[in-house]
Amino acid sequence: MLKVEAVDQYTSDKIVAFKGAIKLIERLKKSGKTVGLCHGGFDLLHPGHVKHFESAKKLCDVLFVSVTSDRFVSCRKGSGRPIFTDRLRAYMAASVRFVDYAVITDFQKAMEILKQLKPTYYIKGPDFINKNTPGIIAEREAIKDVEGEMKYTNDPPSSTTKIIEYIKKDLDVKNVLLLIDRDGTVIKNDDFPGKNDNWRNELEFNEDVISFISYLQTKYDTIKIIISNQTGVARRFFDCKRVEDVNDFVISHLSKKGIRIDNVQYCPDADKKWADKHPGLGLDRRYIKDKTKRKPGNVMVLDALKELKKELNDFTEIIVIGNGEDDKGLAESLNALFIDINGKDYKALLKEFP
Repeated sequence: MLKVEAVDQYTSDKIVAFKGAIKLIERLKKSGKTVGLCHGGFDLLHPGHVKHFESAKKLCDVLFVSVTSDRFVSCRKGSGRPIFTDRLRAYMAASVRFVDYAVITDFQKAMEILKQLKPTYYIKGPDFINKNTPGIIAEREAIKDVEGEMKYTNDPPSSTTKIIEYIKKDLDVKNVLLLIDRDGTVIKNDDFPGKNDNWRNELEFNEDVISFISYLQTKYDTIKIIISNQTGVARRFFDCKRVEDVNDFVISHLSKKGIRIDNVQYCPDADKKWADKHPGLGLDRRYIKDKTKRKPGNVMVLDALKELKKELNDFTEIIVIGNGEDDKGLAESLNALFIDINGKDYKALLKEFP
């Protein structure tokens, strides 16, 4: 069990001893009150428990929550359970406003608890309605023997065990490197955005892609880098200052959406072989290179990681999010997952990610 300091501070007037609960329930029933009882381990109290208590309270005047003692939770759930002691679990249950009293019960089965507490109603979740296991049959007989009634809530079932499994397996948080294309991906414009002086009014952000990035950074520990080819500089559509202004504008928009970009890299150059095939474009010779950092090469990625003092092997997964062959090629060069955003909304993008 998890060690919690200063356990003595976790007290509540709503926690009653078992013998006291017997007498209290008897008095309440004699005064005409209906008494409901929920029973369980209630380890790692979660929204499903709270909703169950809320619904149970609507079925009775006074709601008791029976919390199974540590030794019997351990017998049933196995090593490492319960996470919290029965005293702390009772404190958590008692803290819920729908619960009138909490009681720690030291019995392996619920039948003995029902026999002694004698509630008006024994309240279970909807997943027990059609169950006919020996245990639930015995509980139905036990509540009937004390002239009580079995009742069920209609809330969606929720399992502490499944939540713990999720935390242990799925929250083994991966370190993910997100390499994000800019033009045609984060922004829908792919016709050299920034070419016109009113470019700020022309930009249209792809909110589906942005929501997808937000999802990934919520689920994983991410480093996010924008990697962009900017041949518009070589083609004299704009200068590097304009590229950086657009980058800053994009970063600001993403920041407002809760997304922090860790680094931005762009390549203003054109490959000489490509330039030689397009002599009529009037390219700026300063930006024509025999060897460039352009995608699909991974030089810009390596430069960004160097600035961030990171290496490729620091990440359990690399994801390239883009819309073109250059992005796909970058993913292949890094042995990364490529997510092609073309024609996909947020839900479709989620399906692309295993």
